[in-house]
Amino acid sequence: MIRGFIVFNLVLFILSGCRSSESPSIAVSPSAIASISPSPKPSGKTISVNIFQLDNQCNKFVATKEAIAANQPVTQAIAKTLEKANSESLDVAGYRVKVKSGVATIDFRPIPNARRSLTTLANCEQLALFGSVRRTLTQNTALKIKSVRFTDRGQLIKPQ
Repeated sequence: MIRGFIVFNLVLFILSGCRSSESPSIAVSPSAIASISPSPKPSGKTISVNIFQLDNQCNKFVATKEAIAANQPVTQAIAKTLEKANSESLDVAGYRVKVKSGVATIDFRPIPNARRSLTTLANCEQLALFGSVRRTLTQNTALKIKSVRFTDRGQLIKPQ
């Protein structure tokens, strides 16, 4: 309950100060931290994207169409993906995202006192987290992302 309250307040703080001039070669929200919590329905102009998530058998990715805010599509696509992929065991509270020359770098922010680090997740958990985000960003041409890198507070993560 407290974690939800903190996440909600973090989202309000972020949204009140977020501005994006998104372009394929310019950093997206370089100082914004996004949290992982249920996203409200987008208001204003939206675009439709496929959000990928791993099936229960850890065999294949399944896409679902979602409407996201057009003013920050990369950040919104990541938020929708993590909203579906996040579980209590993942211990991810939020992330920062930068896009430069078609490469998205996502810096995850684990919850304080997390039980496990992102690098100690089981193979299926890593695929659910990293694979879902990577596939969502690279398989939606409107997002203009060619590749994805993951970091944990600035340290490169190499998913298995």
